[in-house]
Amino acid sequence: MRSVWKYLKTHVREDFTTKAYTLIFIFLALSIFSNYKFDFNDRFLNSQTGIVKYIHYFIFYSTAYYGALLAIAFSGKDNHFFSRREFWIKSLLAIGVLSLDSSLPFLRNWIYNTFHSELHYWAYKVGVNLISFFTILLPLLVFRWLYDRKEKYRYGLNAMTFDYKPYFQMLMMMLPVLIAASFHSSFLRQYPMYKVTSAHIFLGVPEWVTVMVYEFAYGLDFVTVEFLFRGFMVIGMSSLLGRNAVVSMAVVYCFLHFGKPPGEAISSVLGGYILGVVAFETKSIWGGVIVHMGIAWMMELIAFTQKSL
Repeated sequence: MRSVWKYLKTHVREDFTTKAYTLIFIFLALSIFSNYKFDFNDRFLNSQTGIVKYIHYFIFYSTAYYGALLAIAFSGKDNHFFSRREFWIKSLLAIGVLSLDSSLPFLRNWIYNTFHSELHYWAYKVGVNLISFFTILLPLLVFRWLYDRKEKYRYGLNAMTFDYKPYFQMLMMMLPVLIAASFHSSFLRQYPMYKVTSAHIFLGVPEWVTVMVYEFAYGLDFVTVEFLFRGFMVIGMSSLLGRNAVVSMAVVYCFLHFGKPPGEAISSVLGGYILGVVAFETKSIWGGVIVHMGIAWMMELIAFTQKSL
């Protein structure tokens, strides 16, 4: 934990300015309030279909990312990156793959046309987590191979000197908080993410098999989440944005959580910021993978336990 605390102190000392962080705080506060006041994510974004849904998500995430960077530029901290062609190529690519992964304009129809109706929910829940390997991981790796080979860390996939201990300590510190949160009604409305159906009966397997297949896919999705947010948007953009890459990523990461309980969206800002700092300093995403995947699976296990009592 001391190493993580050291990273944070170094980053805040070198990155923090009152004006920039205040502007970003105001922008985030207004965005969070508006989303949950008007239920924007669920009533508007998720009600769209097809390519229109993709376009709306693209505008949504662009507002988050460029809004944060405009706040930084307006504060007088930095603005040179806006004039660089590489910045626009990489930032638009990041927003593009994230918007595709969030909207998935093709997946639901494909599943409904391919699988039996008894498997629709289960297949969609598994598919929506596995598909990010094709919508996020593969495109960004191809981009690096074709255009960004000078980036030597493979957007954080390299882990030659990785120390896993601080991240398991962080998980143990989070466990009591998650248990306490599980007694709130909003937590149990959201979790577990997979609601058990009759898919296991149709497939002729024990119920735990379909649950574990989903949970495995759910866990793997956090590899791609960390690869995009902490890998590409922090490590991959650090040569263009410097330390500004962390807070701008954290704002988009908050917007990603707008479909979840308000407390989770708010806490994602701090969580995303911390994981972004760690990725910036270590040039590795694996600490974030451990924390993110661990918290997600603990929340699932706690929710299953709560509902079985």
